[in-house]
Amino acid sequence: MQKAKDMYQKKIRFPEDICQAIERNGELECRKFNTEVIYQLRKAYGLIEKKSPNCANSRG
Repeated sequence: MQKAKDMYQKKIRFPEDICQAIERNGELECRKFNTEVIYQLRKAYGLIEKKSPNCANSRG
């Protein structure tokens, strides 16, 4: 949890080509884009739990 808090408080600087892509595609697919960015950040920082095959289809 502390790692996530530290990440949140740091400024992220994106390369210019990424900024342009965000501007172009952000309005068109904003929700999908945001969801993917959040997923990839969680994955990169080990915040996504690996589910066992027995629990893969259960929700709760």
